[in-house]
Amino acid sequence: MSARATRERLLAALYGAAVLLFSLFLLAVPVRAFSAEIDLPVPTAVVYPGQSILDRGVIDARFSVPGASLSSYVVERGMLRDKIARRTLLPGKPIMLSDLKSPDIVRAGVPTNIVYREPGLMISAVGLPLASAGEGDMVRVRNVDSGVTISGLVSRDGTIEIVD
Repeated sequence: MSARATRERLLAALYGAAVLLFSLFLLAVPVRAFSAEIDLPVPTAVVYPGQSILDRGVIDARFSVPGASLSSYVVERGMLRDKIARRTLLPGKPIMLSDLKSPDIVRAGVPTNIVYREPGLMISAVGLPLASAGEGDMVRVRNVDSGVTISGLVSRDGTIEIVD
């Protein structure tokens, strides 16, 4: 075998090895590119359902979060304002958005105002919510006068806006 043939084989082998290494590098890049190292607020103590997370204490801790699921997490303390725990939260663990809920504004069985609106018409009455609910939640409510059960959205002021 000539020196030229040996050199060509060696160059081909080096080229193949370089292509293989480059390919492995490219396969590893997306994993790192779609993962974020980020400080997330975490509880400092156990937070039970219905408790305010901020009242129990919050610190920041660093986590590696896959980029695709980053939008599922609480990423700043401001997102915890006026929210309570939907389930038990453990100290040092990241908080998911699904772990939060607004405090109940209306309570089951406690009379509240119900309102129906359409252009040129507003009807109000008193109703009994069949479940406790927070702002923006859909709740079933029984009209005290007629006994009819209807559904509506809880407003910030505690009235229930009837929807069609």
